[in-house]
Amino acid sequence: MLKNINKILLSIIFLLSCSGGGSSPASPDDGSDNNGNTGDSYVFPNATNFDRENQIEIISWNIQTFPQLNTTADYVKSLLESWNADIYVLQEMGDNNTLISMVNAMPEYSYMLSSETSNWDFALVYKTANSDCASCGTVTYNSHNELWADTPNSNDNDDDYTNNALYQFASRPPMENYLTWTNGTKSVDLYVTNIHYKCCGDGELDITDKGAESTRRHYASTLLRDHIMNNRQGDYVVLAGDFNNVGEQSILNPSIAPLTDPDQNSDYFKMVDEYVFAQNSSTWSWQGWRSSFSASHLDHIIINQPLFQFEAVSDGGIINMLTETGMSNYDIDDKLSDHQPSYYRFYP
Repeated sequence: MLKNINKILLSIIFLLSCSGGGSSPASPDDGSDNNGNTGDSYVFPNATNFDRENQIEIISWNIQTFPQLNTTADYVKSLLESWNADIYVLQEMGDNNTLISMVNAMPEYSYMLSSETSNWDFALVYKTANSDCASCGTVTYNSHNELWADTPNSNDNDDDYTNNALYQFASRPPMENYLTWTNGTKSVDLYVTNIHYKCCGDGELDITDKGAESTRRHYASTLLRDHIMNNRQGDYVVLAGDFNNVGEQSILNPSIAPLTDPDQNSDYFKMVDEYVFAQNSSTWSWQGWRSSFSASHLDHIIINQPLFQFEAVSDGGIINMLTETGMSNYDIDDKLSDHQPSYYRFYP
């Protein structure tokens, strides 16, 4: 009798375990399965592998207030490793410890963080090993300089924009990274500068209003232009980041004109993604997926004249996050960023 009761009890337990005790729990919206295992949830099969033999690849991305969610770093890590670029310059680091942990889990990459920003840090992530391609490049970090970090960060309302340069950059001094790329047979020195200009404003330039956002961005571009032309004449220089050039979407926008308007810089600079301005706004870097503001093309890569020689063997533009991730625009905005990355690659 006791044996029969035990059999019945075991049968009931078995049926309950198979049924889950009723309805199945909902799948979590964090990229993991119901046991907390990520599996392949963060793999993006459509992501582009930017890495090529004998080529230098640079990707710039404003990863909005990184990390927005506790799963954001997993998504970002998967994309950075899938894109497989040599150099990443990242803006809006909100939690450096999360960035450090993420890169430490990327065996072929290392990192450097800014130390002089008072809000939203910069990060440099660069490839130190390339196990899949012997003739693809790796990067050596030499040094970095956070430009104008020692200048006042206040509006003094005078006409000398150099004596309070940090104010023009909204407490985010440009992070100028001196790097060496090599593929074993060729070595190239680069200055890759990470920038994040003051946001907002109306896009109109009133030079008499020293506190206006457009005025500050205009001065920031002027400072960078003069620094490069005075100190980096023969070097390879790449400016990359979020220029926040709201208003007219063209190279004549006052926020970027000192670097992009030929009348102001004697054709010494070139925006590699300039053609994007002429495209449909759906291709621009900031889409405003969950904003009342219209789309804008704010994220750029600008090179100096010594790099012009590689124009025939280079390309640049904006990475389409809808295509790369297969996610909805809402999910991209919520889990990753409201910005799409810009890129530049060339064969030296």
